[in-house]
Amino acid sequence: MSDAPQPDKVKCYRAGTLSYTTFGLVQVFVWMLWGDFCFTLMEALIPSLVPLSLKMHNATNTQIGLLVGSIPAAINFILNPIISTSSDRTRSRWGRRRPYLLFTSPFVALFLILVGWGPEIGAWLADGLFRERFPVESVVIGVIAVFAVGFQLFNMFVASVFYYIFADVVPQQFIGRFMALFRVVGTAASFVFAQFAIPHARLHMGLIFTVIALIYLVSFTLMSIEVKEGEYPPPEPSPGLLHQFRSYFRECFSISFFRWMFFGAALNNASMVCRNMFNLLFATESLGLTLKQYGHVVAVNSLIAFLLFFPIGCLVDRFHPLRMYILGGVLIIAANVFGFYFAADYASFYITMVLIGLTYVVQTASGLPMLVALYPHDRYGQFSSAGAMVSSVLLILANAGGGKFIDLFGYRYIFVWDFAFTLLATCSMLVVYRKWRKNGNRAPEVPAG
Repeated sequence: MSDAPQPDKVKCYRAGTLSYTTFGLVQVFVWMLWGDFCFTLMEALIPSLVPLSLKMHNATNTQIGLLVGSIPAAINFILNPIISTSSDRTRSRWGRRRPYLLFTSPFVALFLILVGWGPEIGAWLADGLFRERFPVESVVIGVIAVFAVGFQLFNMFVASVFYYIFADVVPQQFIGRFMALFRVVGTAASFVFAQFAIPHARLHMGLIFTVIALIYLVSFTLMSIEVKEGEYPPPEPSPGLLHQFRSYFRECFSISFFRWMFFGAALNNASMVCRNMFNLLFATESLGLTLKQYGHVVAVNSLIAFLLFFPIGCLVDRFHPLRMYILGGVLIIAANVFGFYFAADYASFYITMVLIGLTYVVQTASGLPMLVALYPHDRYGQFSSAGAMVSSVLLILANAGGGKFIDLFGYRYIFVWDFAFTLLATCSMLVVYRKWRKNGNRAPEVPAG
């Protein structure tokens, strides 16, 4: 027998049929996190800059709410369950998730570019095809609306499936650390967008959309090629459509614990509607900030979140995500009271946004872990899509209603909107918490269909 030292056995990590060395696992993390960075940049374009573009062409806040919020929520309500279920049952040499990402990303990028150049395209059409038939501003708004809806239709495939691939390719023992890094990277992308895109939006809207769309397309395509999926067992035989429909709704909505949870999460999503659409306009039109000042405030918020996500994530693990989610709601309510009364200039707006940013980090860090902890593990996608459906219904109403609300009362009332919906959401989650405690600190069992 040789006395020479034997080489150490290479350590492997498994996710389904996939097997990784340490270096291979790092590669997967790098590709997925880079994909998320570019995806976050891309997803920031519509809610952040389209309201500004529409406002520059005299769109009403109600029109902005419908286009930026209600229509995407309606598309999500219709397509999300269909795409999610179809993705679960897809079997191909590319896997079950990657085909949706690969084949729809080019159309996502195309429609983003068209949205960015919508004002120029609309003006050209108004001067030619629609000469003297419609006002130029109406044509521009219509063109942006058509391109934005096209983007939402194709992006629904990407947005629905992207978050499911994590569970398929990341080993279970690393999923918590991956999601913490995922939040950090997304926050870094928000910082870059706020610091380098928002300040130049008025003068270079089309260029910003084009550059980010192309970065997204190249990076997301490479990620979808490099991140391999494993093999999956054949899908279960599909029962009749009516039986699937009945089982889906019986399982998801027959237990009050989950109904309250869906409702509470939906109310929290609706609470952010007015701030997402009109915060920039509140800062620039009501308080007189420049786009550069506003971008700096958002960038600082992103930097703070970047630094806090991981330590708050540790607190989420220590005290349970449901408790931290409720705590976040209470802090958001207090921050909105402060903002309504004290945000009056650049300095006070700066302080207000930092306070609100800090409070939202708590809920953002605890939101997804709460769903993972409380939804049935064997039907996680099903319950996620059910929650998304409830949120979509509320968002359809909230986005249109939020625009009208701001038309009536003014931009400062974004704080009132957030306060009221977060208060209702926190009360709903307290009902969930009481039921959770009564059931021995766990969610109730869900019998199969």
